[in-house]
Formats: sequence, structure tokens, C-alpha cells
Amino acid sequence: MTDTAETPDTAAGRAHGTDAVAAAGLRTDAAARTDAVAGAGPAAAVLVVGAGPAGLTAATALLQQGVAVRVIDRAERPNPHAKAITLWPRALEALHRLGAAEEILDRGLALHAQNYHSGGKQVARLTFRKVGDTRFPFAVALPQQQTEEALRRRFEELGGRIEFGVRLTSLRQDAGGVSADVTRDGEASEIRADWVVGADGAHSAVRSAIGTGYEGETYPQQFLLSDGPCETPLAPDEAHYFMTAKGVLVVVGMPGGNFRVFTSLAPGAAASEDVRAEVQQAASERCPVPIELTGEHRTGVFRVHRKVADRFRKDRVLLIGDAAHIHSPAGGQGLNTGIEDGATLAWRLAAVVRGAAPAQSLDRWEDERRAVARGVLDDTDLQTRLWMMKGWKRSVRDAALRVGERTGVLDRFVTPRQTQLSLVHAGSRRAAGRLGGAVRPLGSGRPHAAGRLREGARLPDVPLSAARPHGGASGERLHDLLPADRPLLLVFAADQRDAERAAEAAEAAAALAGPGHRTVLVSTVPFPEGRSAVPVLADPAGALHASLGVRSPAVCLVRPDAVVSTVSPLGDLRLIRDIVAAAPRSHPRPYGDPDPGPSPVPGPSPVRGSASVPVPDAVPVPDGPPVPDAVRVPAPRAPLA
Repeated sequence: MTDTAETPDTAAGRAHGTDAVAAAGLRTDAAARTDAVAGAGPAAAVLVVGAGPAGLTAATALLQQGVAVRVIDRAERPNPHAKAITLWPRALEALHRLGAAEEILDRGLALHAQNYHSGGKQVARLTFRKVGDTRFPFAVALPQQQTEEALRRRFEELGGRIEFGVRLTSLRQDAGGVSADVTRDGEASEIRADWVVGADGAHSAVRSAIGTGYEGETYPQQFLLSDGPCETPLAPDEAHYFMTAKGVLVVVGMPGGNFRVFTSLAPGAAASEDVRAEVQQAASERCPVPIELTGEHRTGVFRVHRKVADRFRKDRVLLIGDAAHIHSPAGGQGLNTGIEDGATLAWRLAAVVRGAAPAQSLDRWEDERRAVARGVLDDTDLQTRLWMMKGWKRSVRDAALRVGERTGVLDRFVTPRQTQLSLVHAGSRRAAGRLGGAVRPLGSGRPHAAGRLREGARLPDVPLSAARPHGGASGERLHDLLPADRPLLLVFAADQRDAERAAEAAEAAAALAGPGHRTVLVSTVPFPEGRSAVPVLADPAGALHASLGVRSPAVCLVRPDAVVSTVSPLGDLRLIRDIVAAAPRSHPRPYGDPDPGPSPVPGPSPVRGSASVPVPDAVPVPDGPPVPDAVRVPAPRAPLA
């Protein structure tokens, strides 16, 4: 499966939004949002430069949380080209949280396998059989312009508007915000914003304006592609790789009976003027089964680069998508990484805009995304070089692929890595500062885990079919419990239907609850309506505990982007002390105002001796009194059998 960063025609779930906005205490009427986005009202909090998938993801997620956003794009109209076509499960999950996935699934073609051939023979087949715990156990093929259209529609539903034909010429930062000089129809003007997100592609004007380097290399080969109908016995819902001595040929099904046929030229070779004919010739030579390009095709010639920006953030300016990194189309990672850039940035930036987190919390985002980008560069570079191997290296590659399929290694490790579901962020030990600020390790520096819940890893999106919700904890899958603007605190009672243990877990959950995060108790003991201070997910048969491998009482803090931030034993009072240490400021403040530091506001506790306090990576809100060490928490018990 492949992405393409260049234009192929040239030779060169919506449920989160309302709750999130209301929880933030911001204006929710569509007219107010539209005025802010259009620039008719006060200056936008965030200016997004670039209306591609990465920029639209960030803008939609910000608007979903009530943050005033303005989006500009230098193009005169929406992108009409297919560009990248593959969406992997993790990106689909991010789009689902935005409310854009349903349209994408309706339009796209599900892909269920990848087939690798060498010398005319199949050497490996990768499937999604080991990709579980997601509502999207497949990839989706959809031309990029249609992905953008779905995101654009969702953005507009939330009150947003995109300004096309607006070109950024320069940026100036000061203590109060960013001034962006732009031109529209030859006329110059200035846009003022608190923050700027550069999502304007590989030739980013934002990146140039902040003087960030973009070093890397360009592969010696040129690549050709042709999109359109084909007559072939190849399965349309699978990707097919044909690695030959002359180069690689990739065939991927697309919606509407179309295919993408992608091929490489020899290093130094020039493409002919008739790209379609050259692609057809390569297909006839490299594919062991017939493939005939029929009907109208859209073609392109491009080179492949592997580059990453020196930094993704400079003060109030942030880079995402191709503006921050670009790499080989092998594995179809580019589009997906850009979408994840925007999704993971939005909840952090929204908290900063609200004054609920310091700007330094964005440094954690930069560290994470640069590490992801470098990993993607390495993976796609390896796959590209595997395509081109010759001689003994080719023989070793083919033997390794055969063994990998036969032993199940490819399905267990390679496919989850391609889907980005197995990604684990380093340094995810709980933060002592607000919203993922400075990291202070507790005990060993290794990430903590409880069963399959591991710090820095994605929360498994297991079905909730066996669990019964009470008190507002509802949804079909675990990710449905995630708020858009604040973390989710899951308290696993592991009570084995023991009413006393369930009561102890409920009291501890109430003690840890607070408006800065959503707390849900998971218990095998049913709680009558109103008998628990927090929402309860009844797990009478222990199926949810078992599916996550949780055998002892534990607490798990999950970020809005579905990344596990903290895992601790429920009896670990250090967790509560950490929460108190991370007590937030009492009132939101405009960015740039002096930080007054924590200022506790006394208030009633949900249960005796407890408090409403935020947790690390939470969106802070006014806090209650400190939690004393005497708060009852479950003592360690025998684990579930």
C-alpha cells in the first residue's frame, strides 16, 4: 500500500464535540464560531495554514473543543488530486473521534491483505488477522481529495470556513501572539492569532518563515503512477507488490472499480511523455498475471524524498504533516502520520489556548511526534530498499519473507506496525507538571503496565458488548468513553463480584474523580442507580477485565488521543500524591499572562476525605482540598484467576 506526496495528474462518530465545548465553558453557538473562524470577530486563537488532511484534522479537532480557528490555503480551490490513498486503522480511529470516519468508510474500499511477489512467485502474504481491538481491522483505500472532502464537510458542520487563495508571505512572533502577513488577489493584509499551525506541505512557507531546516535525501529513482480502471484477476481489496530485477510494481484497488498502478524507473532513467504507456509496459513485464489499463487514467511522475524538520515547534508556531516530515510512499504512512500529528496536537493546544496548561506542554508533543516521524522514515526507507534489492540480498529478502509468513511473524509484528496500532511513546511515565509537562519517574524508569494497559501505548479499543453501562458510561467500544477535551480515568475494581472490594474501589474512584478528567469505575458488581459517585461500567462476567488482562485493582489514565498516560495499582497512594502535585491554576488565563501557580479553592468533596483534583495530562479546572493519606483505597488482594 502506498502514499504519494506529489500530485498524480502532473509530471512534476460526532458525539464528542458538544460535550467537549460545553465542558470547556466556551461559546457554542455556530454563529459565534463562524465569526471567529472567518475573522469577522476577535482574532482567531489558532491560524492553520494549509487545508490538507493534517491541517483539517487539527482545525476540526480544535473547533470541536470550542477553540476559534481560522484556516487559509494558498490554492484557489480544494485539492482535486488523488495523492495518497491509504488510511490505516489508527488514523481511522482519529477520524472517528472527529466524526468524519463514517463518510470515509462509505466512500472507501476496505483492504484486507498485502501480497508480495518476487521473480513472478508469491513469497509472502500479510493479513489483518492479528489486528484486533479496533473497530477498523482493515485499511481503507480512498483518494486523498475525498478524505479531505469528508474532513472539510465535518469542519464546516462545526461552523468552520476555509479561506482559499490566501498565501502566507511572512510571520512575526511577539509576547502576545503571531502576526501573519498574507496576500489575497494581490492585496496584502495581516492576520493576528495566538498560535500558528503550519500544515502547508513539503514546500512549507511556515517552515521557511521560522527558519527551520528540512534536511534529508532524495532517492535516485523516479516513480510513475496511473489511477483508473484495469482489467485484471488481481483481488481489488488487496495490495499487490511485484519486486523484480527491473524495479517494483505496486497494484492497489480503489473505489469504483479503479486501481492505482505504481512503478519505479531505473536510477537515472527519464520518464517518457506517455506515462500511461510506460506504466502499462512495466505492468506487462513485472506482473505474472494479466493487467490491462483501460478507460481514462490520471497519471503522474515524481521523486521520493526522506526529510524531517529540525524542529516541529518554534515558540508559537508548530509544524505538522508534510511541512514537518516527508518520506517514501512505501507502506502508505505519510497521510496517516500527518492526520495523527494534527489529532495529537489539537487537544494539547486547546488546553494551552484555554489557559489550562502551560505552553511548555507542547514540547512533549514535539518530542513524541519527531520520534514517530523518524521511526516512519526508517521503516519506509527500509521497505523502499527492500523493493530494489538484487542478487544475494534479494534471495535473503525472499527467504526472510517466506519464513516470516510461515511463522506468523509478519502478521504479529509487521502489520500492527504498519497500522501504527503497536506504537509506544517513550518517556510516558506520569508527569509532575500540568498536561504532560516535566516528566518525573517513580520507582523504575520503565513504563508501568497492568495486563495489556501499558504507559505510552494505545488503549485497546475492546468491545463493551458484555459490559452494562450505568450513570453515563455508555458506548459500543472502550474508545467511545473518551472525551475530546480531557483524559479518561478508568478505575478497575478487579473485585471478583465481592461487594466489599467493589465498595472500596468505588470510594477510591470518587476520591480520584474531578472535572478535569472523566472517571469511570469498571466493576463486576452491579451498582444501583445513584449509588456510585462516578459512572460505572458493570462487568458482571469480568469479560472487560479479562480482555485487557487486568487481574488486580488498577487505575489507568488515558489521553484524549487514546494513549495511556498512567497505569498504577489502585492501592498506590503515590498516584494520589502525584495528582495533588499536579494541581492546576484555579482560573484559565490568556496565554502570555504570568503564571500565578497553583491556588486551591476549597469545595465539597464527593465522598468523605476526597477531593475533585486533576490528574497528569488532564485539562485542569478549579481543584478541591488536598487528598489526605488516609483516603481508603483497596488493599492488594489475590488477582483474578
